[in-house]
Order: sequence, then C-alpha cells, then structure tokens
Amino acid sequence: MKPIVFTDLDGSLLDHENYSCEEARPALNLLQEKNIPVIPNTSKTLAELLPIRKSIGNHDPFIVENGAAIYIPEGYFKHQPQHTKTITFKGEKFWEFSQAYPRSHWTNLLMKINWRYPDDYISFSQLGISGILKCTGLGLEESIQANERKFSEPILWLGKQQAKKNFIHSVRSAGAEVVEGGRFIHIIDASTDKASAMNKLIDLFELNNQQSKLQSIALGDSKNDVSMLNEADFAAVIKSPFHSRPPLQRDEGTYISSDFGPRGWNQVIQKILIEHFINQ
Repeated sequence: MKPIVFTDLDGSLLDHENYSCEEARPALNLLQEKNIPVIPNTSKTLAELLPIRKSIGNHDPFIVENGAAIYIPEGYFKHQPQHTKTITFKGEKFWEFSQAYPRSHWTNLLMKINWRYPDDYISFSQLGISGILKCTGLGLEESIQANERKFSEPILWLGKQQAKKNFIHSVRSAGAEVVEGGRFIHIIDASTDKASAMNKLIDLFELNNQQSKLQSIALGDSKNDVSMLNEADFAAVIKSPFHSRPPLQRDEGTYISSDFGPRGWNQVIQKILIEHFINQ
C-alpha cells in the first residue's frame, strides 16, 4: 500500500491570510523524503499553481479549478495518458486532461440570469484585476494569475442568504454546479468536481506506475473539498478560524486538525503517515 496525497491550498496547505506554507514544511519534507506524491487539488488556476509549486518544491501533477482540469508534467509517466493533449504554458509543458466547458460558457450563463440578482453578487469578470486584488489581498501578479481561468467563473456573494439559495437553484437548473470555497462561490461544470478528478488521477498513477493499490489521503477545510474528502481513503479536515467544519458523510478514516491552516496540515498529515504507513 502506497499513499498519495491530495490537498486543498487556501486555508489548508497555505495560510488563509498570507498564503505561506512554511508551517507545513516538516510534513512536506517528510513526504518528499518518502517519495509520496503531493497533488494540489484546488480552485486556483494553472497560472497560480506554477509559482506555488515552485515555492514548495513540488513536481507532481495537480488539479485546478475545482476538478475541471488535470495537469501532468510532460514525461512524468512513461507514456502520455489517453485523452490528454500537450500544452505549453509559460515555458512548461504539460499533459492536460479536461472534459469541462470553457469559462465563456459560464459567464454567458450568468449574463442570462443576472437580471434576477442584479445587486446580489459580482463575478471575477466584473471585478477585474483591481477588484480581485482588493477582495483577496493578493498582489498584482497573483491577482492577474487568479483571473486566468479556463473552465470556471468565481463570484463574490453580496446578497442575503435566501437570495443565495435561489441563485444556486437557478444556476443548477441551467446546467452548472455551484461550489462554495473559503471566499468565493465557483460556477463550474456539473460533470466535474475534486473527487472525480482525484479518482481519475489515481487511475492514471496505477496504470502508468503499475501500482496494485494506492491509498488516498485528502486534506481540505471548505465545502468545495467535501467531495474529495468523502471519496478518499483517509480524510483530513483542516480547522478554520473563518468558517465551520465542512460536513462529511463518513466517520471512519477521518482526522480533524486541532490547529489552523498549514500548522494543522502539518499536524494531521504526520499523524496519518505514522499511524498507517511509515511504521508498517
């Protein structure tokens, strides 16, 4: 049995306020030492992931925009997986797998229903770079990267709770899915989520590395992590000072951190590894 780690970023591996992962560094070093893949599974974009992966020394595949696309560094597996295409982004080559509609599909959908909720939300497209910068606390370059979306459209909800429920119903009735993250609501393809992308990538690992069985460890702190937390062999919920614990449909194999963000991430991943893998 070999573990494979799938992790949310904001509020989990990365601090919610300063986006640092330094408090998770001991666990990251241990995973690297044991040659255990760490797969970011995030609402962030391809553009955002490149500098983050570099900063944490990560060279494994990753999943973006809440499961909308998988990116595998070219040559990571012996053979290029079926149904992937080779892309070059900022000088790096990846095998891309996606079956999701493009971002324009979702911005057009929002335009069609916007008259019902004229003052209740503002989308990334409407916010623009300056608005994203103000809402997130990101720097200019990071805000530009956050807006380089290919498959989804985040919105900032401003209205009341009942209007929000009506909005979610309208969007889902129009064929989209609504996923709530730590800060934003994400409008995505209903056929994609973090769990389905996680399972697809596990299949590719087992096929290409001829592993008889991989055991997945998923870590997250928000509602948009629920699907992968429910599906993984081990679920690690990272405590948040900003919102309640995401509801899971499981008890077995579930761990709850006592610390926030990357400190909690460091705590719980080491606990899982020691209890189930390292001492075996």
